[in-house]
Amino acid sequence: MKKLTTRLMIGALLIMFFSCSKKRELENTFITQQNEYWDYNDNCEGHGNYFRFNKDGSHDKYNGFIDGSFELFNNDGDVISGPRTWSIKDDSTFVWDKEEYKIESCNKKKIILSYYHYKEKNKKCTVILTKVIALIYKR
Repeated sequence: MKKLTTRLMIGALLIMFFSCSKKRELENTFITQQNEYWDYNDNCEGHGNYFRFNKDGSHDKYNGFIDGSFELFNNDGDVISGPRTWSIKDDSTFVWDKEEYKIESCNKKKIILSYYHYKEKNKKCTVILTKVIALIYKR
């Protein structure tokens, strides 16, 4: 009986360890380095912004320019964004601000997310984040 209990506990610990490792691996895939940005393309909503996901669970929005430079664009004139957060939930859900996206595929160069349209409930939308590297640094 003690051997069975010990094996069950070890099994449970191993499952927790690998689950946490997968979550950390996913989080590290989203986190960008200083000169890296995610090019945002949503087949339902459009394209045009770039994002960086930070280690502290925050994210920033950027404008990209034709010369390969990027500029922080969290606020648009008098429209000021609130807290900008992101996280991984259940090893397969990306939580971006308060919206949830299913992680369809994920690697260091491209992330594919999906969600159902807020007005057309049966319409599945796809977000593709493609990693780009800044050519010019603006400070």
